[in-house]
Amino acid sequence: MNYKHKNYFLPIFVFINLIVSELHSAQTLYLCREDGIRYTSISRSGTPVSWNWRFQGGDIPSSVLQNPPVVTYNSAGTFNTFVTTVFDNGQTFEDTFIVVVKDWPLNAFSLPNDTGFCAGTPFSLNLQTLSNPDATFEWSNGSTNSNITVNSFGTFWVKAFIKSGNRVCDSVYKEITIEQYPLPSVNLGQDRVMCQNQSITINATPGPNYRYQWFPNNQTTQSITTTIPGVYRVVVSTVNNCTAQDEIELIDSCPHYIFIPNVFSPNTDGLNDAFNKVWNFTPLEYTIRIYSRWGQLLYESNDLVKGWDGVYNEKPAQQDIYIYDIKYFDTDKKWYYYRGTFYLAR
Repeated sequence: MNYKHKNYFLPIFVFINLIVSELHSAQTLYLCREDGIRYTSISRSGTPVSWNWRFQGGDIPSSVLQNPPVVTYNSAGTFNTFVTTVFDNGQTFEDTFIVVVKDWPLNAFSLPNDTGFCAGTPFSLNLQTLSNPDATFEWSNGSTNSNITVNSFGTFWVKAFIKSGNRVCDSVYKEITIEQYPLPSVNLGQDRVMCQNQSITINATPGPNYRYQWFPNNQTTQSITTTIPGVYRVVVSTVNNCTAQDEIELIDSCPHYIFIPNVFSPNTDGLNDAFNKVWNFTPLEYTIRIYSRWGQLLYESNDLVKGWDGVYNEKPAQQDIYIYDIKYFDTDKKWYYYRGTFYLAR
């Protein structure tokens, strides 16, 4: 992260030389706290014989000298300076000056750290400085508000000032860079045809530090291998959590067949010892039920491989005719039903 904070202007203490005359009377002077004024009185006509200075807000309250010591203003505010000058011809002049003193330094504030957003992602970022009635602001986009809202990429800076007239009491410069993070590249290619039990590898586009999430089986590798037709989708993420996704359909293009025997002999000779179907595909869902000829349910299973061994309630079922009921949901997103009878021979 690139976070910058620097003083744009370091205040220095100044002394303003003020020569009191008719031309300067009632003028406004602008100072920063801890600045000072060196007041000087000059003759208008005749010879001055006495002076009476009163300094509101100054570090000295008054003086009777023609050229008082430097008056320093250690508090912010608006003050008046009065001077009464008496001349040897009896004339008396009153002069008044307004002194505006601004406080400093600026209160602390910070902008967010440098950041970024994914390409194509709408964002809105508020850049807030500080709430200070004496502060003025200059932003890189021309705004003079205390805060701006940005929704584009680039480097944004702000200069915050405390000014007293043309005098800069304090100033701070800060900036933030907002990047556009690229999206990952992913392309699984065109939909493909396949037969069940045919091994197909699907490969996502490789990239630096990419993360992968496959659906529907939640693999996290760059490529996966499957023997089942269907729709496969991958979500690819970068280190900045920018994501892109793609999907591909593997279309089952080979004809399915299913063979269901009409007799089996569970006699442990290793031949035809279980009632089971034979097929050349793998359905998405599957259920088999076996009933007696009177409709009593004897066996139920969702196991794609296991068949009925002719046992019911831990006892061998008698030699007889039985009813099977098979249903499955195939990769073509259709349900299929098979119902018939078979003979259990002992």
